[in-house]
Amino acid sequence: MRWIPSVLLAACLLPATGLPDLGADSRLLASGASAGGHHAIGEIYDEERTIILDGEVEAFLFGNPHSVLHVRVVDDRGLARTWAVEWRAADRLSRAGVRGDALARGDAVTLCGHPGRDPGAYRLYLLNVARRAARGAAEPENRRFLCERESNPEIATLTSR
Repeated sequence: MRWIPSVLLAACLLPATGLPDLGADSRLLASGASAGGHHAIGEIYDEERTIILDGEVEAFLFGNPHSVLHVRVVDDRGLARTWAVEWRAADRLSRAGVRGDALARGDAVTLCGHPGRDPGAYRLYLLNVARRAARGAAEPENRRFLCERESNPEIATLTSR
């Protein structure tokens, strides 16, 4: 059983394309490895609260176990912060039709999600995302819509004011 740690490590480092078919035993082992390294969302994010952010995509990292958006958000005081926005795994997003090039640097987006428990970390667990048709904040009713609908991996489009 000395080979198990290397198989577990390899499974954690695999790209979003997934595992090659090496037989049922290796798939079972690798799926356990991914789950073992996964954190409970509630440990890092406040699942009792949702917030809405308007910002601009700096990067979209499409991968497993989670895809991550880096979004530049300007607050009410005019300070720009980069938020780390954790999204679904690349394999789940792919099944929903979202590709790695779905969001690009400079895209204006509105996000709804659970904020990080540490407010100084600028983290968000993404529930829904929408691309805005133009720069500027989205209409208030459109922004609320993102938090009122069930979490969805598709990228909506919102009109801006």
